[in-house]
Amino acid sequence: MMMFYSFSYAENELLKVNDAISISLENNNRYKIAREKVNEKEYKVREVWGELWPELGSGASATMWGAEKGSLTGSDGQYNLQIIKGSLAVNPGGFYNRLQSSMEEKIITVNEERKVKADTTVTAIQLYYRVLLAQDVVKLRSDSVKALEENLRVVEAGYKNGSYTKLSFLRAGVAAANETTRLIDARKDSELAKAAFNLHLGREADVQVVLDESALQLESPEDKLIIGMKEGERMSHYKELVAIALKNRPELIGINHKKSMLMNKEMESESVYLWPSFFVNGSYGSSKIINPQGAVNTGDYTIDYILNGINGQYNPKGWNNSWNFTVGATYRWGALSPADSSHGKSGQFESLSKQTDMELEEFVRSIKLEIQDGLLSINSSSHAILSQKDNIKSAEESYRVAIIQFKNGMIDNTELLNANIGLSSAKTMYVQSLYDFQVSKARLNRALGYDYFRF
Repeated sequence: MMMFYSFSYAENELLKVNDAISISLENNNRYKIAREKVNEKEYKVREVWGELWPELGSGASATMWGAEKGSLTGSDGQYNLQIIKGSLAVNPGGFYNRLQSSMEEKIITVNEERKVKADTTVTAIQLYYRVLLAQDVVKLRSDSVKALEENLRVVEAGYKNGSYTKLSFLRAGVAAANETTRLIDARKDSELAKAAFNLHLGREADVQVVLDESALQLESPEDKLIIGMKEGERMSHYKELVAIALKNRPELIGINHKKSMLMNKEMESESVYLWPSFFVNGSYGSSKIINPQGAVNTGDYTIDYILNGINGQYNPKGWNNSWNFTVGATYRWGALSPADSSHGKSGQFESLSKQTDMELEEFVRSIKLEIQDGLLSINSSSHAILSQKDNIKSAEESYRVAIIQFKNGMIDNTELLNANIGLSSAKTMYVQSLYDFQVSKARLNRALGYDYFRF
């Protein structure tokens, strides 16, 4: 049984990845609907089981009559009271296949719930890291703007005293203005990322969020195992992950059970002529004649005796208890004809079952492609992480040297600007590769239908 806990976070309180996932699952309406559909199908199973419970009830009626001749002349009507009446009819083949079909439908909705949960989780992870990425980009752009504005201030002063050319001054101004525009765009992206993240968690769009920045770093053993893997290792992981996906992917499980459900529905349609329908009904109650005719006096003792005996049997006085019980079976032999609608219905489900086989084959292919794409994305982003780590160190050293040389007049402002752009690009690419790596892990988890990577 799945347990859910309520999470409540105030503004400026640190929110970790797992907490964000829990909050999104708790508040996501699409996921709530999927869970309710599981409950709906549970009631559907109970509904089918209920077909074995007889229809039970009670009833009461009053009937008035009149006639010139015949047995009805002995009274004015009758009261009937059915204390209990019941009936039950079932086709064994139809009931069994209907029950199996309802159980398969429940399993399908359970796996649909798993799929929605995986989609909700992946979206929460993507948005979480998107916010972190956007915040880091804002920091990088802010640092770059400060450096370029300082550079513009120095070049402007030098231009005024003749140390720098007008071209250097203009280039420094353009570079600072361009980077300021990038900073404005980065701040906009950051606010949009926060809004999307908050809305996914079921909160107001403008709620301030404080996320765990260490979440971008590599921590789990699975991360370290897969970073920088070679081609042979990747193919080995590919086969292992495909096997996991074929066993756990909720859509795949759902398609398999969809086929079973359709086969059960096909057999249910055929049950009308493969099986007889059995029935049982009965009742217990009491009846009373209204104004039964009194004793007959014709003057002939023998005739009076006979008539009064008959009248007492057919029109007794007071309440008289009675019961009945019937057991039987019916067989719909007309359904043996191909013209009967049951054959058309059965053929429809047979066709749908064949379509499901093709759907299954196509989905298995798409899973393999999805896993291959996931592994390639993880591999490329992990290589980028390793590459950019060293590249940042080189870019930082390059920028430091460029500043010294620029101050000493060894290089012009263009080379300093290039060094600044190189450092900004290296840091941005590093943060982007961290984001790509984490999101690729989440997507691969969804492709597997299994939490292979931890967050």
